[in-house]
Amino acid sequence: MALLQEELRTLALFDRVHEYATNPNPADNRAHASRQIRRSQIMAEIRKLNPPKREFRNHARIGSAVLLLCAVGYATVHYLLK
Repeated sequence: MALLQEELRTLALFDRVHEYATNPNPADNRAHASRQIRRSQIMAEIRKLNPPKREFRNHARIGSAVLLLCAVGYATVHYLLK
């Protein structure tokens, strides 16, 4: 993950250099297009490596609800058996 982020920073640096160029030649323009393609590939890889946090929250909510239900059930059974 750190390598992908470092590569993104490097691509951003080269893009800034390209933006400040007064008269870029065709090779520079092709390199810029290649960097844009690589940037989208890196972003796709990062999205694959980072699962959405919403999924984790849903599991946490379900776990909390089950725990609460078990606690209420235990308290009810304990109260009824006394």
